[in-house]
Amino acid sequence: MTTTVNVYQSTDASAPILTGTAGSLVALLDSCLVNGYGAKVGAGWTIAYTGTNQRVYKMSPTLGTGNSLFVDDSATVSGSTPEEAYLTGFEAPTGLGTGTGQFPTSAQCALGIGAVTCRKSMTSDTTPRPWTLVADPTCFYLFTVSGDYLNPFGPMAIAFGDIFSFKASDAYRTILIGRNVQNNGNNAFENFGGLPQYPGVWLLSGSTMAGHYMDRSWTGVGGSVPVSKFTLNFTNNGGGVVNSGVGAGSSMYLNGNNQSSIGGGIPNMGGLQMNYPNGPDGGLYLSPIWIAHNGSIRGYLKGLWAPLHNTPLNHHDTFTGTGNLAGKSFLAQNILGGTNNTGWAGQVMVESSSTWS
Repeated sequence: MTTTVNVYQSTDASAPILTGTAGSLVALLDSCLVNGYGAKVGAGWTIAYTGTNQRVYKMSPTLGTGNSLFVDDSATVSGSTPEEAYLTGFEAPTGLGTGTGQFPTSAQCALGIGAVTCRKSMTSDTTPRPWTLVADPTCFYLFTVSGDYLNPFGPMAIAFGDIFSFKASDAYRTILIGRNVQNNGNNAFENFGGLPQYPGVWLLSGSTMAGHYMDRSWTGVGGSVPVSKFTLNFTNNGGGVVNSGVGAGSSMYLNGNNQSSIGGGIPNMGGLQMNYPNGPDGGLYLSPIWIAHNGSIRGYLKGLWAPLHNTPLNHHDTFTGTGNLAGKSFLAQNILGGTNNTGWAGQVMVESSSTWS
């Protein structure tokens, strides 16, 4: 089912301002997901519950699962600071931070009530931070330039919403991706930009990645499940990834969660670091970003693609697809690559056209 996709940016007229102060993230999400601002309309979400610097955002129940995201941007949780907000998914919220079908649980991620974090800013002040949010009524991706890494330039990112599932009528296909640490600007914990250390081994064994959770398995049995993600460059026989003589086991290129990076550097999504542009046809090649758990591929992230090249474009570059991607428009977004190689930047391509499927 085709849905309307909207692109929101801090450079828009009347755009909300993201800072390292309590409440700035929920004000941004209020404007983008629900109310709109200036000439921009909201993405089609609703607010189920509201409190001081806290919200429960509900996606469309007719176009998607109708699951909700609790955002605690109050900086009142023990150990929290205004630079970060806490994010927790719910199938059926009953209030602020309460309900059934919580993902992650406190046993899976011991932050707040059981949450991942969104890094807003490196400082707890009113310094404006650039941001980009791309959303439809069932899913959104938020890229925040916290100021932690500007050279090379690398925004931090979160994701929440329904994936495209390979199971027909998958009622439990919602994913939440964020950071699994607090009070820490180190890009080693940028889970959105991470990929598994040993992809084939992780897929076959059912291993998972930090900061990646879905509300349930495709079976519908049980509750919150940790998941992993893969790209085309990670279908390499399941062995170690080697590029320029450096194996994936080298800690130089792995983050604190044993992940490598999407769209940038070595290993570049599995070590297949294609030239850009591709020699024979001058092409820019993209891969879906598949979601996997329990030894199976569940589906893929809607509207989000990984380049098979090392950061081929500039941040905010736009282009249109050809061949199988004809009719699609794209927005390049730099991301931190999720490695402990300081400031390692990667890249994703977000469909800016209403062609998510």
